[in-house]
Amino acid sequence: MIARMLLRPRLLAMMVVMLSLLGIASYLTMARQEDPSFPYRAGMITVVYPGAVAESVERLVLEPLADELSQVEEIDFTTATARTGVALVQVRLLDSIYATEEAWDRVRQAMSRAELEFPDGVRSMALDDRLIDTPAIVLALRGDASLVHLSDEAERLKRQLMDLPGLSRIEIMGDTDEQITIALRDAEMNRLGLPPQALSNLLAQRNQVIPGGFVVVAGQRVGVLPNSEFISLDALRATQIALPSGGSVPLVAIADIWRGPAEPMDERAWFDGDQSVLVTLVAQRGQVDAIRFGEQLRARLDRLRGDFAPLQIDEMFFQPDQVKERLDGLEFNLLGSVLIIVAVILFGMGWRMGLLVATMLPMVALISLGLYDLGGGILHQIAVIGMVISLGILIDNAIVMVENLQDRLNAGETRRAAVLDSVRELAGPLGASTATTLAAFTPMLLSKGGTADFTRGIPIMIMLTLSVSYLLAISVAPLLAGRFLQPAATRMNPRLERLATGLARLSTNSPWRVVLLGCAMVLASLAMTPLMKLQFFPNADRPQVVIELYMPEGTDQRRTTSVAQQLEGDLSKQPGVLSVHRFVGGTGPTFYYNLNRAPQAPNRARLVVNARSLDDTAPLIHWVREQVASNWPELDVIASTLGQGPPRVAPVELRLYHHDDRQRIAAAEHLFSLLKQVPGAVDVRHNIDLGVPVVRVLVDDAQAQRFGLSRAEVARTLFGQSLGLTVEQYRQELDPIPMLLRSHEGSYQSLERLLSTSVFTPEGQAIPLTALARIEPDWQPASIQHRDGVRVLSVTAGLEQGYSFSQVLDALRTRLEQAPLPEGVRMEIGGDSEGSGDANRALFTTAPVGIMLLLFFLLLQFNSFSRVGIVLLTVPLASVGVFPGLVLSGSPFGFQSMLGVIALVGIVVNNAIVLIDVVDQRLAEGMSISDAVSEAVMRRTRPILLTTATTIAGLLPLAFSSSTLWPPMAWAIISGLLASTVLTLLVVPAVCRLALRARIVQLHAEPSQQA
Repeated sequence: MIARMLLRPRLLAMMVVMLSLLGIASYLTMARQEDPSFPYRAGMITVVYPGAVAESVERLVLEPLADELSQVEEIDFTTATARTGVALVQVRLLDSIYATEEAWDRVRQAMSRAELEFPDGVRSMALDDRLIDTPAIVLALRGDASLVHLSDEAERLKRQLMDLPGLSRIEIMGDTDEQITIALRDAEMNRLGLPPQALSNLLAQRNQVIPGGFVVVAGQRVGVLPNSEFISLDALRATQIALPSGGSVPLVAIADIWRGPAEPMDERAWFDGDQSVLVTLVAQRGQVDAIRFGEQLRARLDRLRGDFAPLQIDEMFFQPDQVKERLDGLEFNLLGSVLIIVAVILFGMGWRMGLLVATMLPMVALISLGLYDLGGGILHQIAVIGMVISLGILIDNAIVMVENLQDRLNAGETRRAAVLDSVRELAGPLGASTATTLAAFTPMLLSKGGTADFTRGIPIMIMLTLSVSYLLAISVAPLLAGRFLQPAATRMNPRLERLATGLARLSTNSPWRVVLLGCAMVLASLAMTPLMKLQFFPNADRPQVVIELYMPEGTDQRRTTSVAQQLEGDLSKQPGVLSVHRFVGGTGPTFYYNLNRAPQAPNRARLVVNARSLDDTAPLIHWVREQVASNWPELDVIASTLGQGPPRVAPVELRLYHHDDRQRIAAAEHLFSLLKQVPGAVDVRHNIDLGVPVVRVLVDDAQAQRFGLSRAEVARTLFGQSLGLTVEQYRQELDPIPMLLRSHEGSYQSLERLLSTSVFTPEGQAIPLTALARIEPDWQPASIQHRDGVRVLSVTAGLEQGYSFSQVLDALRTRLEQAPLPEGVRMEIGGDSEGSGDANRALFTTAPVGIMLLLFFLLLQFNSFSRVGIVLLTVPLASVGVFPGLVLSGSPFGFQSMLGVIALVGIVVNNAIVLIDVVDQRLAEGMSISDAVSEAVMRRTRPILLTTATTIAGLLPLAFSSSTLWPPMAWAIISGLLASTVLTLLVVPAVCRLALRARIVQLHAEPSQQA
């Protein structure tokens, strides 16, 4: 087929040109985003059980729910929190699950079964299975002191943006609902003998939607509209309240009435110190160009801003700018790599052959990009990195083909014969070498899980470009070479020829010494592994600091707001700070894919600091820790830059299990104290629940019955005094507004004031609470933590700059050997260690497939176990430079470095294949083993060195880039190639000299023995 295509050059040229144009069109139109999207494997179940304490929520809600969820096979694990009035269950599906909709349907069925066992007081249960959605844009609406007005205007802005192309959904955060508060004056109520319950019933009766019907007058229907509900606050204030003693008074005489934000307050947000309401926009997944989406939004906002003046609409987080900056930087690296590679090729091969090989780069890149887009690919940093890695590798086939064809022309063959013979000779070896590289990346392609989902664009792009490069190398490259190359007198640069001659002499004259040298270098390299730092994924290179604030459980949101505001004010004065955004009562929008989304909690806050540069972030982080330690000892703080890779709780996470709460708490405190002493561990915290103070009101049933009262009436009175009882809804607005009957101070009244309240009998007599009940102070758990239905406590820590999770865990294990945990306590290690282990297990699970394919293609090519064994010897040679290179460059060994090793194995295996292929050809021609090995080294030195040089040159911009994610991978490939290339040119020929000679001697000995 290839031969027929070579005989139709016009058809081939047309196909290549059309596919290249497809690549150009794809580049201009394909969807763009910064990072890959993850499947919806994370969800949150929220169950509201008003008034129930944490222990009751655990027993009556969490336990039956956990029993049902445990039967859903698609669930990997669950983590749950029981708090007063609410249960929060985070559900994580198995990494192997990609059909998530069906899995979440199974979860909903389990929820429905559990709901049948819930007590009557459970109000609602909801599942959010889109927990990992990241808003593309977060807008902040500010400029008014009234949060209610901002909320209304944010709703109006939302309506104006609903039809934006590419929008998936739009949400409002930091807004508030309204309530109408009817604050009773207790003194007036007691003086008039008016029970709150009677007042509540009366107001509810006067605020009903009751139609008056219509009458027909002169053939026309005339509607009858009775004033069955309040049409204004003035009407509510003026409504007459009948007194038990006779007569009536207006409601305003016994109560203060106002309209304001709902209480208790929900999550709040501040844009650089100004109270704001946020509008978050989520783009459609995998279909939208984020950059174009941002441009369209900005154009829409330019038209809308005047309509919302004097309010300001600011861009709090604008992901399209990050996408453009990231892709522009990587594309600049890609262009730099191409230019460097072209320069290396021209220098190493001469201008004529160099230009022919260089033309393969844009053709392969454009065709691969077009095919990637046709397959639904999205242009993100992972895909671009895959192309950068493949740049130096993909022209290896073209280099070998052009070199071979030039040699044939130099030997006097005709152009047609040189083209056809080169293709016949190299189609098999180049196909085998390409296939073995594809096999090396197969485990990455087939592995499952968050890490695999994040990095899958790399094997896809590399395998695609290598396949295209092979097809062009055996079709376009020989046609162009046969047309433009000229016979030359010299084959090789004299210096390069002397190098090749020296390498050949070493391999053939001292093979055992060369093999021993290779073994010694491998052992020396492995001896350096203890010096390496292990890292799962590095932090991101954005100049942003995220500060998580944890006040003690039970802290009111106003106190949390005050502390966060003070820290924000001090922080904004620090050098290098551009702006600070504050979120209280929750963690705000998940503006970055790696951030964990947490439910609302009054003791939680988050500050996001925009710094001038990445270098400014480390001093800010240290300043925050010192400031909090000296000013707010009760405050737990976690300060760090943004992370990379799949989301996790913390870099270091330790989970403790024991059936005895006391033993579990003692273990957590012990582990916490040990971890605080470990160098490199920062922001160490635990989630031990210290409990919250409560006041138990123990009603004397006999005394209450004497007054015609019950426990329920006492509880309703206390609830009405603090949070208020909803009597009806005010329906004169777009959304109904609840009307609450309560005391004036509400939940902010003093404890003495609350306990001095009176409970009204049905006759209107006010009975002091102390006459009905005994008051006792108490302490109860504020929250209870579960994992997979079992109580658990966690100790977490961040990492100081320059430290890895492996260093911290190793130091902690040493301390635990000297001071072990209490007997019976089980400890699980999570965080980066668990994530790294899961990623490696997923890779190793699919590794046998890659190994099987590798052996298949090698045996298909050589049909010899000895030759396959020689090729596989290059795999340990690939590690010779990796470990020293990572140690000397200060780069940690993590998942990115693992990618570099995989790419490296593919390259050195390719080199061995083309080397052994020449040896076999010369042996078939009757050469001796020494001459065959020398000829192979002479012929393949330049292509192998050029492949090494181009690969290294292509990775240099990446290695020296400011990115924190990719330099470890680049240095692993560069350092590994520098060492393994020289060893491949020495050790593989030396082993061929020994092993293949022995095989030849054996073949010659067999006939003589038979004779």
